[in-house]
Amino acid sequence: MKRNRWTTRLACGALLLTTLMGVAVAAGTQGSQSNPLVTLEYLNEKVIPEIMRQVEEKLTQGTKELRDKLEESEKASFQAVEVDKDKTVTLTAGAQFILRSGTASCADGLIDLTTGEAVWGELSLNHLYIATGDKVEVTFTEKGSAMALGSYTVK
Repeated sequence: MKRNRWTTRLACGALLLTTLMGVAVAAGTQGSQSNPLVTLEYLNEKVIPEIMRQVEEKLTQGTKELRDKLEESEKASFQAVEVDKDKTVTLTAGAQFILRSGTASCADGLIDLTTGEAVWGELSLNHLYIATGDKVEVTFTEKGSAMALGSYTVK
């Protein structure tokens, strides 16, 4: 009976050793120069173009976002405006306006932020004004310049 156990153990050990050697040989031949796991053709035709497409999408999206932010920052700074005599600057609600030279007047819709008062009539030089509604008109009675922040048109 003791002999039978040794034979069984020896047979199991031999089977286990043979199995491990077979797995080692099979694993050793995978990914070699002659039989790679991923072919160079697959990389060149499928993987790399897909990666490049994704990179292009991200770059395009990032560029668009940066351009939008740049345009917003440009709108958030005062713009110099040169206005001829008898021309009108039309401001939208929330637009800010500073008269730098010349004379101009407004019928309604401006608040002088420097003094804190509503304005009807002639504007003062170097005072900061804000439009309280859409289509607030500032008419220049002589040629002048101003600074505007926000949306405006000159007609």
